[in-house]
Amino acid sequence: MAETAGRLDMDGPITPECVRAWNNAYVSSRMADSVWFPEQLTSFRGRFRRRTLQDLVLVDVEADPFGTRYASDSPVTQYIGVSVNTRRFTERVVFGDHREYVLSAPVEVWDATTLVESEVLDPMSQTVVLVPKPALHMAKSNSLILDEAVLEEDQASLRLLRGVLLTIAAEADRLSPTAIGVARNIVVELLLSVVQEHRRPSGAAVSEGMRLSVSRWIDDHLHLGQVLPAQAAEQHGISVRSLHRLFADSGESFGSLVRRRRLERACRDLLHTDDMVQTIAMRWGYADASHFINDFKRVYGSTPATYRKGLRKAP
Repeated sequence: MAETAGRLDMDGPITPECVRAWNNAYVSSRMADSVWFPEQLTSFRGRFRRRTLQDLVLVDVEADPFGTRYASDSPVTQYIGVSVNTRRFTERVVFGDHREYVLSAPVEVWDATTLVESEVLDPMSQTVVLVPKPALHMAKSNSLILDEAVLEEDQASLRLLRGVLLTIAAEADRLSPTAIGVARNIVVELLLSVVQEHRRPSGAAVSEGMRLSVSRWIDDHLHLGQVLPAQAAEQHGISVRSLHRLFADSGESFGSLVRRRRLERACRDLLHTDDMVQTIAMRWGYADASHFINDFKRVYGSTPATYRKGLRKAP
């Protein structure tokens, strides 16, 4: 048995140390609250690897049959999981209301909120990502209900999510911090699409989810310079007219949202850095310092330099 931070390799008889190590790997990765092994199993071969994509947990597992158990207040209930099975196997799952299912799907989207136990019945291999529910605009107590969330394989967004996860898992060790952030956002956006399509929400809920998605996209692209409606529309698969209509009922246009977010970022830098006003203006996409100063004065009632000086003098 070889064990390092985030990685565990096992191949040998099942001993108390073996059980403890496999259990710790799952508990520390928020994959379950405890593990168990079938009584007839005398040896066990397993490989476990955990990595992170900011607030996401990425796990690769290859193993002989074993089982997992979940508590009602388990940390894993705060996540939505996506399992991409790279080897076909069968799994038995049991819920708190005594529902029991046998699953064998290439991709599974799951929620452990009502899950009690699962058992892998065959040698398995899979890549799993855990996405915090708040990132999907879900309360921590929300449940997808697993039997409804094993989605149709022909769902385009689910197929795309599967390919993306396998690529990220293969390249994760070589990704720069910036690329990790991009990969994280892609996974969240694709899973958000899968969940929204699964729930078949009302038109109002769809609009709100899309506005939130566009808002996050704006935040992620402010530092790149101009943030144009055409770019946002293309990234979200809608027309520019639909994009403007999306914000028509929100009380704030797309352009107003971009300007407000720019000023918020710039204001934060004024307070927390000693960078020159012109440097901050250029960083957040202003053509020059004068445009930034005029916008800032209109919203905050003073020039950036005066605003910074006043707040730093304040107790």
